[in-house]
Amino acid sequence: MSGSRIPRCKPSYTGSSKKGRCGAVLMLLRLWVRVLGERRAGRGRDRRRVPDFYVHGVPVHFIAGRCSPAVGGMVRTHICLPRGIEQLLSGHELDAVLLHEVTHAKRRDNLLRLIHELALCLLWFHPLLWLTGARLALYRELSCDESVLSMNCGRFLVSALAKLARPESSFVLRSAAISQIGHRLDRLLAPAVPGGSRLLDGLIVVAFGVLLLSGVFLTVAHTACCLVPVG
Repeated sequence: MSGSRIPRCKPSYTGSSKKGRCGAVLMLLRLWVRVLGERRAGRGRDRRRVPDFYVHGVPVHFIAGRCSPAVGGMVRTHICLPRGIEQLLSGHELDAVLLHEVTHAKRRDNLLRLIHELALCLLWFHPLLWLTGARLALYRELSCDESVLSMNCGRFLVSALAKLARPESSFVLRSAAISQIGHRLDRLLAPAVPGGSRLLDGLIVVAFGVLLLSGVFLTVAHTACCLVPVG
């Protein structure tokens, strides 16, 4: 029809872009507060001090205060243990905890977490990234527990987690660790199963990565298309 016109979207991209920038700034502020909090929590350790000992080449430091075993640093990683933990845990339990943490350190899990959180700052509106972050946090812990299970030390890690999670304990587990402890105990206490195919595991990872990137790309492309002003 000659007199008809195709309806066009109004150029409302200015308000949307402002909301996007505000969301990104808030997410960056959230990330900065988290990193700053972790740096403050590790102030009990003098960085210039010689490590108390090494585990598989990773330096280990004892720190003061109520804290949990954790890995610090992004590239030059180190393990922080609360002072006095060797009196709470047995030798086998402490070895299991160290084996779990040294796996985090060698894989640079802190750096991978930071990269994901930076991507989340840019695409904070995408629910798939939030879901991915929650699952990655759980799978990081489960995969490190696998290194403990491979050394037949799962029962020692279970007893160590039980001692660290006691309310009367002078040490505390991180809130994220507490929320994941049920899944971890289920895996640690489950009967041993034969290892899966590396090829199958790799294909699953690739398929998940393609699905994630496709979802993010389609969302960004659709958002950018809607933000382009129509003449």
